[in-house]
Amino acid sequence: MLLSFCEDGVPKRGAWANVAGVFSVDPKTVARLWKDIRGRMEIDNIEVDDDHDAQQHLIDKSKGLPEDMFKSGASTRRKGKFIHDREELKATIKSIPFNKRRKLRHLATQLDIPLSTVHKMMKEFKILKRTSNSLKPTLTDGNKHIRMLHCLEHIDPTSINTRHRLMQCVEMNNEVHVDKKWFFVCRDGETYIIVSDEEEPPARYVSHKSHIAKVMFLCAQARPRRLPNRTWWDGKIGIWPVGYHRPAQKMSKNRPAGTRLFESESIDMDKYRHMLQNFVVPAMLTEFPDCEYQRFPQIIIQQDGAPTHVNPRDYEWMEFLTDMGLEEKIKLVTQPANSPDLNVNDLGFFAALQAMCYCTTPSNAVELIEMVEQTYNDYPMNKINRMWVTLQTVFNGMLDTHGGNTYPLTHMGKEKLEKAGRLPRVLDAHPVARCYL
Repeated sequence: MLLSFCEDGVPKRGAWANVAGVFSVDPKTVARLWKDIRGRMEIDNIEVDDDHDAQQHLIDKSKGLPEDMFKSGASTRRKGKFIHDREELKATIKSIPFNKRRKLRHLATQLDIPLSTVHKMMKEFKILKRTSNSLKPTLTDGNKHIRMLHCLEHIDPTSINTRHRLMQCVEMNNEVHVDKKWFFVCRDGETYIIVSDEEEPPARYVSHKSHIAKVMFLCAQARPRRLPNRTWWDGKIGIWPVGYHRPAQKMSKNRPAGTRLFESESIDMDKYRHMLQNFVVPAMLTEFPDCEYQRFPQIIIQQDGAPTHVNPRDYEWMEFLTDMGLEEKIKLVTQPANSPDLNVNDLGFFAALQAMCYCTTPSNAVELIEMVEQTYNDYPMNKINRMWVTLQTVFNGMLDTHGGNTYPLTHMGKEKLEKAGRLPRVLDAHPVARCYL
């Protein structure tokens, strides 16, 4: 536009104001940009000796000028203007021990730079990121060997010698995972969202933090599946508190006499065997659909290796199965040592159940039991199925790390696949498994 106001290569009087009015800027801004761009043209060896020819040439070629010619240069001015060199900071951060950079403030202190600089490196420039780190059991060579064998046992035998497809994991429809979990009435350090200046957080008191009411539960879980009659079974066998109910003998300021109370019990091998015989096995016979119960020659109960658990060849346990006529139908197995990631309850079900339980506010053990049982019954079936798919990714992670537990959980977008109806029941086994079979 300025070129159209030029005469002999020089803008006419009033050109700055006319152009500035069109673009709603100050005339001084137009003048500055004109001088700046003309200066770049001279640096770029655009001949402007003959003012008339240069003016006509620029008018004809104005649309063909490179875009770099009109850049403001702001980004160029900012480059290299950091007080602290980013590459040097990254090298320094790598040399700092992990335990001295748990928080941004800790890291800023170690680097001797402002906290705002570290915050920008994380939020704006994405140089840093937060990560969570959980403690994992120490594994011996024997533990790793047993874990590898456990993973190999869960590969479908019919897919081992096939040439046209990869090996696959088994569906694990004949497995029931059993484990214990403590549930607490409340927890310390709870967070709430309140209305500013209009609400106060709730007042919570206990005689001592070590006296928070808690109840241990024994949970048995199978894999959800679709039955031949087109209905779905959620795979829930049951969840039972460890203890007994009794009436209150005396009146107190908190409850009248005769109120139903719950007394927790310490679980030992006898108590655990009693719960298997009187709760888990009868519930399996009741909850397992008849078509599924008859489909498998043997149903496996998988437990962890806690000292209080029953030995799979325990005399009283085997005698119980014989009396029930189930010695060939039900088999008790112990998962590899130091391997909570091989039990679907520890892998994700208990954590999900606990998160839902914290959304309620029980005041005593009886209310806690009712809340846990209700949460267990309401837990979605499709999410339980995803956990069994995650267990198969754990098998592949173990195979990849040769029985170790340093693998990351695979994110395969199970929720998205489930909505599209493409969530697989079985996953392809890791190729390294073929080396061991």
